[in-house]
Amino acid sequence: MKKIRVTMIVIFVAFLALVSGESLLMKDREFSPNENRYLAEPPRLTVDNILSGKFQDSLENYLRDQICFRDGWITVKTGIQKACKDTDIGGAYVGKDGYDFEKITPEDVDEKQIARNVKAVQNFFAKASENVEKDRISFLLVPSSGLVMADKLPAHARLFDQAKCIDQIEKQMKDCRVTDVREKLLSHNEDYIYYKTDHHWTSEGAYLAYETWCDSTGMESTPLADLKKQVATKKFRGSLYSKILDADSAYDSIWTYGDTKQKAYGSDCSLTIDEKKQTDSCYDTAQLSQKDKYKYFFGDNYGTVQIVSDHARHQDRNLLVIKDSFANTFVPFATENYGQITMIDLRYYNGNVEEYMKEHKITDVLVLYNITNFISDRNLYKLVGRI
Repeated sequence: MKKIRVTMIVIFVAFLALVSGESLLMKDREFSPNENRYLAEPPRLTVDNILSGKFQDSLENYLRDQICFRDGWITVKTGIQKACKDTDIGGAYVGKDGYDFEKITPEDVDEKQIARNVKAVQNFFAKASENVEKDRISFLLVPSSGLVMADKLPAHARLFDQAKCIDQIEKQMKDCRVTDVREKLLSHNEDYIYYKTDHHWTSEGAYLAYETWCDSTGMESTPLADLKKQVATKKFRGSLYSKILDADSAYDSIWTYGDTKQKAYGSDCSLTIDEKKQTDSCYDTAQLSQKDKYKYFFGDNYGTVQIVSDHARHQDRNLLVIKDSFANTFVPFATENYGQITMIDLRYYNGNVEEYMKEHKITDVLVLYNITNFISDRNLYKLVGRI
């Protein structure tokens, strides 16, 4: 028995030595496509860093990020957790029918940040209404799948109260039209309106919201049943998969919609990205061969994207969309309505929004955010002035 224990210890030590040796010999990775983030770099060895504890913390992060076969170890760990019936894995919940969910708990909600963001949007709407009709200014919060697809959540999943949060924010919005898309999405929660492995909504979910927004703003929209669906890929695993790295995870499909006479909505427009790059479609097919296939919509997020549509119903209307990434599947539909659309992503835009609106003769405004992004965003202050 003693020999068996010694043998196991020797094997374990040899295994650790092998893994450590491989990790030291391997070149450090700068970026993890699976997790869509940059990995930790070697910490700086200084007296101040050691005394403050920063060196030890940075070293731990570095070793964790740079260990060899890291993704494989996470996959094994996930398999063990699932075998033990654990549904809280990697900062996400493993739900039913292949659905994964963002884990945003009440402790993650910063009430002061929410108040700052609400105030920034209120001030922006008040200022925008001096030059844009109030009926043409709208606000749309997108619920996350944890609210709409609640029946797919695992037992005992603990999430912040989205419904209460949305209600409180929408009640405070003045000088605008508020479009509440919850009822519409909930009535279709048996449909494929959110990706299973990603936190975004699908093109169907985005279209249902677009249809509701058109109804509230007096714009026209074609019924979903009359649109043609075009699948771009069936091999998408998104942000939630990257957290969990489940070998048995489902694959999502990405698709577009168009009518029978035209290509996909937004596929025949003139785009200017960050006032430099020119392209002729809202879709970037090169991204379908990459890990983050959601970037198929516009290629990525940018400071500004200007879209000119020469077949829009209202050539004299210019829409400004203040947005997060949920708008990337929404905006292509609006190219059927507006002669020009500009998307501004405040994470990457540092200009003066008020001046931009005047310069580009904006006639309509939409602020569109996912609720979890809206309550945590730290860039909305840019709406009311230059940095």
